[in-house]
Amino acid sequence: MKILRPSVMAAREWFKERDPEEWRRIRKQALERDHYTCVYCALSCRRFMQVNHIGAEDDHRLENLETVCPACHSVMHLGINAMQGVITLFECKPKVTNMAEIVRATRSMVNEGYDWDEIEIHTYGRFRRTAGRIYEKEGSLEIANQLVSSIQAPVFRAYLPEGLAIVFHEQGAWNNFPERTWKWQCIAGSRYRKEPQA
Repeated sequence: MKILRPSVMAAREWFKERDPEEWRRIRKQALERDHYTCVYCALSCRRFMQVNHIGAEDDHRLENLETVCPACHSVMHLGINAMQGVITLFECKPKVTNMAEIVRATRSMVNEGYDWDEIEIHTYGRFRRTAGRIYEKEGSLEIANQLVSSIQAPVFRAYLPEGLAIVFHEQGAWNNFPERTWKWQCIAGSRYRKEPQA
């Protein structure tokens, strides 16, 4: 599995148009190639999986695409999610370098029925550095904007520096699906893959 690091995309990559029919076709190929398994947290699920562009948003070659769950995908688009208040930042323990660990812990708590205040408390308790700063929405967005401003072509993405991690906040329903279903995929048939698929 790949290491999940919070990141932002270069502004020049935002809102690129794509042919819907062509995108459906190539998206399906990427999902099938990856066995509907998130390349970061290893969740395998036939529903709600997404496809992320590794580089340019208009480069739809399979080698530029990867399957991701909605939670991991949101970490890779820190700016928009900080702006919406569904992800904020905090200073984490030095050993916390893979945000997929936080995704998996959060998914487990969502599945067990914790409320969002409890999820935040548990996330800070497990992953936060002793007396580490907790950023509110505005501070998190400011860091994301600084990252976006730092990107120089030909680079497509900037990553959050080590020492900072993400905490999820309630996002809510989407297309009449509860958040635990569409974002966290706490549904029948979803599971973590133990072995990489060939």
